[in-house]
Amino acid sequence: MGSLAQPQFHMPFEARLNPHVDQARAHAKERARQMGMFDEEYLEWPQRWSEEKFDQADFPLFIALTHPDADACELDLVTDWHVALWFVDDLFLPLYRRDHDQESAAAQVERLMQFLPLDGLPRPLSPVNPVERAFATLWTGTAATMTLVWRDRFISSVRRFLDGVLWELEHVDHALIDLIEYLGARRDFGGLQFTAVLMEHAMGELRQNVLRRREFRTAVDAFVDAVSLHNDIVSYDREVHEGTVGNNGVEVTRKVLGLNRRGAEDIVNALLTARVNTLAEAPGSVPSEAVEFVEALQEALAGSYQWHELTGRFGRTTIEALAKPRGLGTSAAHIF
Repeated sequence: MGSLAQPQFHMPFEARLNPHVDQARAHAKERARQMGMFDEEYLEWPQRWSEEKFDQADFPLFIALTHPDADACELDLVTDWHVALWFVDDLFLPLYRRDHDQESAAAQVERLMQFLPLDGLPRPLSPVNPVERAFATLWTGTAATMTLVWRDRFISSVRRFLDGVLWELEHVDHALIDLIEYLGARRDFGGLQFTAVLMEHAMGELRQNVLRRREFRTAVDAFVDAVSLHNDIVSYDREVHEGTVGNNGVEVTRKVLGLNRRGAEDIVNALLTARVNTLAEAPGSVPSEAVEFVEALQEALAGSYQWHELTGRFGRTTIEALAKPRGLGTSAAHIF
């Protein structure tokens, strides 16, 4: 199962780049350093969080492409939250996998949630690791502009992500043989539900009667599924190298249906295309006050595709990525 050329992806939306991307890059790297994410204890496993690897991944670019209209302060805030969760997913909780210590990983999740109290007020807790420090410093300011109901949704989305990472750790050595179960789990450990909730921080809180509408939930799920399935195809080689491919939709499809890699990718890409089309049709069915938000999801999906083309996170060089720019044209090329 060697490296293959990626399939053609259906993308009817246009991505835009936030003009504050360079400021966000400088801010994110300095903050990651302050939080201790580059400390020596985190560099050896699997070397993805050295400063060099951090620069190659270019997480702030992902946020700048998925939040093109956020002001500089909002872009920094959203980037800080996502970097903290990327750290959890990439390195922090997987460290427990090394010792097969699921119980300690679950205990750490419970402690992390203590740094996100519903009232948004500081707690007399002393953070002892980068994620606890990030949560402790970010939550009070983030919660200040949220209603109680909105805070509860935000906290629940973080909890859903953390529980999803625990699920991923538990199943990484015991790959699923049920594609439907995988698709349900993928909505959790990908963290995109959190991304959708945090997008409201810049755009304004959506009312409960909108959030409860089936059409709106369908749009958000389509966004989450599309980003996740696209990532599964793009990240396949890297996950094979890391030994985590058991939680990849292409691999699950390959095993469940007895296909080769290309055949499995074609199935996943067909499902991906269907989810993109669902999101494309969503503005015509959601309540009028949610149309702008759904259109922002569309742009964010296009931005995610663009980031996957340009980041060095998946083993592609910058030159390879820039050889075939999509969506943003020369403005995307010049960000490097």
